Amino acid sequence: MARIKQRGDSWRAEVATKNRATGELHRENQSFETERQAKDWAQALESDLKRAQHSDQRIIDSTPLAGLIQRYISEVSVKKLGASQEITRLNKWLAHPLANRPLSKCLPVDFANYIAKRRKDISKRGGPVSEQTIKHEIIVISNVFESARKDWGYQIQNPTKQISKPGGSQSRDIRIGDKLPDLLNELSKRRNKQYPIIVEFAIETGMRQDEIMRAAWRDIDKTQQIIEVLGKDTRTRTGQRKKRIVPLSPRAIQILSSLPQAINSNTLIFQTAGKASADGLSRAFTAACKTVGIDGGCFHITRHEAASRLAPFYQQAELTKFMGWTSPAMAARYYHPDAVSLHAGLQRMQLAKQK
Repeated sequence: MARIKQRGDSWRAEVATKNRATGELHRENQSFETERQAKDWAQALESDLKRAQHSDQRIIDSTPLAGLIQRYISEVSVKKLGASQEITRLNKWLAHPLANRPLSKCLPVDFANYIAKRRKDISKRGGPVSEQTIKHEIIVISNVFESARKDWGYQIQNPTKQISKPGGSQSRDIRIGDKLPDLLNELSKRRNKQYPIIVEFAIETGMRQDEIMRAAWRDIDKTQQIIEVLGKDTRTRTGQRKKRIVPLSPRAIQILSSLPQAINSNTLIFQTAGKASADGLSRAFTAACKTVGIDGGCFHITRHEAASRLAPFYQQAELTKFMGWTSPAMAARYYHPDAVSLHAGLQRMQLAKQK
């Protein structure tokens, strides 16, 4: 309950109520000319606090962006399949001067300037920082603002929504094709001899890098020739990640059979013979692509290669399910029917009518 006190010719209202938006005790006071004004203000404030609808400018002014980033890392990033990469990007944001700014001072122009400056930076490989890298950096900080706004009750706008984002890369158009033997041969020269096996398995299954690195022997059903995959962080109503079934091709089964079999079914498939890190695999793959002439190659192109090979033999909805996409639109770009195939569809329809 609010406390209303008369002080001389004025009335002072004091509120100390838990803010359901932040989970913290909210303390605020104001003075008014009449007791009625003080009570009305206190009741309105308490009501907003209980309904998580109070916008406390003091919180926005006193909370630095770094506080949201650190909370996002500990509550959100750690639960994701791509946790290590996302946390690396967020740690870079923590080291940036913007992290010390209060939320009220984080403006769209600051992030537009960030993008402009990053385009002038030089990457570790000697060339300019790629648009895809900058895009990922903006996406991850945008996710922080969205979590604060939607899940943590901060009454703020997402400043990255008001600027133009980098276009990203065209890696989805890159094919490995007949360069696969050369690529695997180049990877075989690396210190970790599992890299070629992992890459070939990725192309055979279409699985994401993190899905492969987290797959355990218990996930394989050799009888049905499938592997159960813990998909992207798309939560079900019970809070669990969705799983999907990926069929194993004869070559994928052959690859698995060639690996040392673990006694413990909880052992990760590609950690049985020796530890293979996701970062090491990514670097080795990119370097091997450059050597064999696959420009702009990153590990994700194995997934594009898999989808491109599967598309001619699967319906669009089936390919969507196979690859674990959230929308059939993801599969649509792999279908490019020509005039002959389109007319063939009309012919099948006419035959069906005649029956």
